[in-house]
Amino acid sequence: MWWAESFGTSLFGIGGALLVAGTVDGFPLALALVFAAGTILYAIAAPTVRYRRWRWELHEEDLDLVHGAWRVIRTIVPVTRIQHVSVERTGWSDLFGLVRLHVHTAAGKTTIPGLTRPQADDLRDRVLAKLRAPDDL
Repeated sequence: MWWAESFGTSLFGIGGALLVAGTVDGFPLALALVFAAGTILYAIAAPTVRYRRWRWELHEEDLDLVHGAWRVIRTIVPVTRIQHVSVERTGWSDLFGLVRLHVHTAAGKTTIPGLTRPQADDLRDRVLAKLRAPDDL
């Protein structure tokens, strides 16, 4: 899914570069072709790196997420702060059999993308089971 999105975006970049090269006098076609080649390489590499760098794990007391290649972001959501959990599917994500799981807290929403529907349902149920567990007090 990320590859398809990346290639779709790169087509707009390539089209824009070729449009500029064709309409602006003195703009070298070679520069537009170098931009187009770079855009294609980025469209191939970025989704792979993005997929390999996404990690999440549900611990006993928190949900731990790590993602990013150049700027690594680690988010830890305490289970006790979770208010509700939702699973999002769209027509686009249905083409690939993927959904997004959203974990909502008072501070906002944390999303885990690229899950299959059974994975998302299992994770949602595990989080909700932890929320329903009686307090130790």
